[in-house]
Amino acid sequence: MQASQWKFTPRLWPSVVTLLVLPILVSLGFWQLDRAEQKRELYQQFIKQQSAGMINLNQSMDLISPKSDILWRHIQLTGQFENRNHILLDNQVLNREPGYFVLTPLKLSDENTWLLVNRGWLSAGADRNIAPEINTPIDELELTAVVTDVPVTGILLGNNNVEKLNDTIFRVQRIDIEEVSELAGLKLLPFIARLEPESDHGFVREWVMPGSGEEKHLGYAFQWFALSLTLLIIYIVVNTRRT
Repeated sequence: MQASQWKFTPRLWPSVVTLLVLPILVSLGFWQLDRAEQKRELYQQFIKQQSAGMINLNQSMDLISPKSDILWRHIQLTGQFENRNHILLDNQVLNREPGYFVLTPLKLSDENTWLLVNRGWLSAGADRNIAPEINTPIDELELTAVVTDVPVTGILLGNNNVEKLNDTIFRVQRIDIEEVSELAGLKLLPFIARLEPESDHGFVREWVMPGSGEEKHLGYAFQWFALSLTLLIIYIVVNTRRT
């Protein structure tokens, strides 16, 4: 038969390389499958939280522990902005224009409790050394928001994360709740209230709803498994010779 003209004779170095690399490629593929499953579960949790009814944060402080019980919930809150410490989260681009997310501490009424409110996007202007104008009411307000986790955007270069633009405005590369609490002299809750578009006293709020993101990880998994199969085929070919 034609197959009898070929003989598979594994050689040392191709075998060593294949035995070392192939398990890594396969494990990376299964790791991406696991990441896809995690993203799927997180997205299902997001949908569940978003479809739940709105809660009054002033009356539901027991929901903040554990934090996962309140993430992505629609909330109503009554309180007063603390006008002496505005935090600008740098490197936020909207329609190709650089700007900031403006986060202002707010004290809940009848509570000695503070949280950061993400009021939306604000242009950085032509000169980054000039602080933007942030109009903030001093009266007690009723706001609607969505609870989000602390943004993970931003890369910290060096040890100095905080730039002081004036007496009340600070620019940061990333949000660290403990750092902002120390800066403002306030004990902040471990999450952020993202102001809804229909609520007043904010800036540009074109919020992007998170997708599951599982398609990306499934694509990566396919690539790793394809590389594994390619490596195996190459190994068989280079070690098979005509008799």
